[in-house]
Amino acid sequence: MVAVVVANIIAQVASVTGIAVFPVIAPELAAELGVAPSLIGYQMSLLYGTALLGSPFLSFMITRWGACRTSQVGLGFCVVAMALGLTANLWGLAATSVLLGMAMSIMTPASAHLLFRFTSPKNRNFIFSVKQTGVPIGWTLMALVAPPITVAFGWRWALLVVLMVALATMLALQSVRTRWDDDRYTRTTVQQRPFDGLRLVWRYPVLRWVSASSLFLTFVQLCLSTFAVTMLVEEAGYSLVAAGFILSLVQASGIAGRVMWGWVADRTGDCLGLLGKLCMTMVACCAAMVFLWPSWPAGLTGFVFMIFGASAVGWNGLFLAEVARCSPRGLVSVATGGAMVWNFAGILIGPALFAAAYRLIGSYAWTYGLLSVIAAGGLCMVLLAAAAARREGAVVISDK
Repeated sequence: MVAVVVANIIAQVASVTGIAVFPVIAPELAAELGVAPSLIGYQMSLLYGTALLGSPFLSFMITRWGACRTSQVGLGFCVVAMALGLTANLWGLAATSVLLGMAMSIMTPASAHLLFRFTSPKNRNFIFSVKQTGVPIGWTLMALVAPPITVAFGWRWALLVVLMVALATMLALQSVRTRWDDDRYTRTTVQQRPFDGLRLVWRYPVLRWVSASSLFLTFVQLCLSTFAVTMLVEEAGYSLVAAGFILSLVQASGIAGRVMWGWVADRTGDCLGLLGKLCMTMVACCAAMVFLWPSWPAGLTGFVFMIFGASAVGWNGLFLAEVARCSPRGLVSVATGGAMVWNFAGILIGPALFAAAYRLIGSYAWTYGLLSVIAAGGLCMVLLAAAAARREGAVVISDK
């Protein structure tokens, strides 16, 4: 079990760094391309729009090729994406976004399939949360490493580092592929109803509302990660390196939060209740951004962003564990693929709407303040899921 968790964390980190590197180097990259840094929001939307369209086909890929092989394919997409990103061409960067989106549509359900196979129900929230630390770890590494590399050598070297990490991870997974993919069905074809995941999620009320909540929560999370550096540089007077450090605090608190929230959920047995409390924290943090001024002490700014990160970056493991818990036996990857469509939809519209709102408002701080409404929407979905769970008597479908 330990090997599976560690391998999935490393693969998650390798794929996430390909996404995280662009918001961090956005000011430098935008200057070379001659575009506004806020346009990074549209790049993120293209990336996750591709992931949304690819998610319904995940059950086919994982079932036929195996979860480990599917992860290798996703890492291969990352390698090619970074190579195209080096061209510094808008069309090349668009292709990069599409490839990274294809990778993201593969990686999470594949890892969920492996973790569900090799973990016990009593520790599932914790294990899924630990695995999901790979996302903020990837963002933290890029926040700490990419700015100094960009300042010293140029932004292309940051992409080269990501390329090499993804390639090395893809090759390393080959040693365990046969053993971990012994449950694949080679006769599965793409014609086997790729949208079963969406139908499955909609059929069960708890799955439906938990999945819907992820649309709102990823909206908030991606806007925090995508625009934090740009806001701190342009409105709070921070240098690129200092703003990158603040972003690393956001992701580090998200890492700690994911582990802690998973442990708490397993001990209390109330995953949805804890998820609701995190939603309320997000509402408060979004509202606090309105009052962020250059006169704030750096320590206070860092503290607020850490609380924001612990909630807005720390919820994902609880979400995936709840989806796996409520999935019919043998259909965890299918249900996860269906749930991730909602997840990617939030990421698709989030950065784009944030960028559009910023153009109207002219203030990143006030635009973040508006996110409190989105976080409140996520809270409503979680409350509906909890109500559905009570009506169903908290039936654990997959553990029958």
